[in-house]
Amino acid sequence: MQNVPPIVLECPECREKYLVIDEPNLPSENAICFSDGFYYDEQTWRTPGIIGCVTCELGFFPKNGKVIATPDWDDFYENWFHIKKAEPPTAGSLALELRARKKIDPVSEKIIRKEFWYSVNHTETGKVLFSRNTKFRDFWMESLTRLEKIMSPDIDVEKIIKAEINRNLGRFNICLDLLSGMNGKQVEAIREQAIKRNHLIFKLAETQGKYSHPKQ
Repeated sequence: MQNVPPIVLECPECREKYLVIDEPNLPSENAICFSDGFYYDEQTWRTPGIIGCVTCELGFFPKNGKVIATPDWDDFYENWFHIKKAEPPTAGSLALELRARKKIDPVSEKIIRKEFWYSVNHTETGKVLFSRNTKFRDFWMESLTRLEKIMSPDIDVEKIIKAEINRNLGRFNICLDLLSGMNGKQVEAIREQAIKRNHLIFKLAETQGKYSHPKQ
């Protein structure tokens, strides 16, 4: 169990309440981590970069939500345990987010496009849309290409994401060039799979990924 209880955040538009993990939002030792940076964690669940509201048409960024409560554990279990955990918008809703936000700052754009990337890699709904809807698939590929372009090669965290996107798109040589001189568990795992010319997203402790999508 995490050391600090979740905080209670309110949607700025409809006042729907959600539980979020305050910073630092890092996975525990028991988390299942993937090559694209996504993880599942029963102890410290992943607070998404953008929260999908069950009432509003569009999602909202955690920084824009109103903090309703920062409970201790006793207060949390007595008064807030029933509140829904924050989750990202669905794959279809994220596509609408990108289409609806005509003017978007670079930070927000990276957040939404990254969650959109994850929506196909890690949700059944996104996987089905990708496999059955050509327009959705084309838009997703365009978004992923755009995300790769705006990720900075001068920031290590973004450089790793940039490399993994290129591997995911089948651009293995570009992936390897970006990872040159870098070290770490995630880096070495991505490098190994790029050498094998595997474009699948995979668990960091494994060599096989569950989800696949076409190379560009």
